[in-house]
Amino acid sequence: MIKVGSMVQSKYRLSSGKPGYLGLVMELRSTTSLVTDDVAAVAHVYYPKTRTFGWVVASDMKVVA
Repeated sequence: MIKVGSMVQSKYRLSSGKPGYLGLVMELRSTTSLVTDDVAAVAHVYYPKTRTFGWVVASDMKVVA
C-alpha cells in the first residue's frame, strides 16, 4: 500500500529496458475522471536522481521500501 513517505518505482520499464527511477511519495490525492467518472488515486512523487517532481497514477507504481 502506498503511503506518504514510501519509496516507489514504476511497474513499467524505460524504453532502454531499465527499470524506472526510484521516487519518494510526497502527497496522495484521489481524483475523478471527467470522462468516465472513475475514481483514481494519484501520488505526487519526487525523483532524487533527476531532482524533479511529478504526478503519477498510484496503481502504476510499486512500493520498494
